[in-house]
Amino acid sequence: MNMKTSLKFIILLISIFLICNCGMENGENEKKKRFTLKANLPVDFITNQNLGDSLSVVEAKKRANSGEIIVINGFIGGRREPFTAGRASFILCDDSIKACDEIDTHHCPTPWDACCEDRKRILSSTISIQVVDEHTNLLRGTLKGVKGLKPGRKIKVLGTIDSQSIPPAMLLNAQQIELL
Repeated sequence: MNMKTSLKFIILLISIFLICNCGMENGENEKKKRFTLKANLPVDFITNQNLGDSLSVVEAKKRANSGEIIVINGFIGGRREPFTAGRASFILCDDSIKACDEIDTHHCPTPWDACCEDRKRILSSTISIQVVDEHTNLLRGTLKGVKGLKPGRKIKVLGTIDSQSIPPAMLLNAQQIELL
């Protein structure tokens, strides 16, 4: 190989490396973007206006039926990460479940996960909240950090019990959220 051919070969290798490296970087950025992208909600979806009388999560799981429109109250929690990455859904926990900072004097970094409570009790006192489009497809983008939604936040949710729900694994299709 002469000097000119060697130089062309080295330039070709460097070009391939740079092209491949950029592609990997873009792929990593896409992955990060998918987990940090916020859900695009209608302007009045999250409100401070009173949604009216509400049921607790436990009451709703006992009394609500598929297709029924209800207002439910509680706090975002029951798990260390109650929000779904890349999807518009989260876990709502009944107010009867105490966050760790309400039970103990220790400083738990994630008190909303209620890890100080019995796990079976937590499971029977939570409901999945999701935001769907007109075709009942779950919206892309997380709700975490959208207009004040965060773990531990007390809220009311107006929505319809999903047709696929069963009392132990109830699913509410949210139509509006009130910040308390």
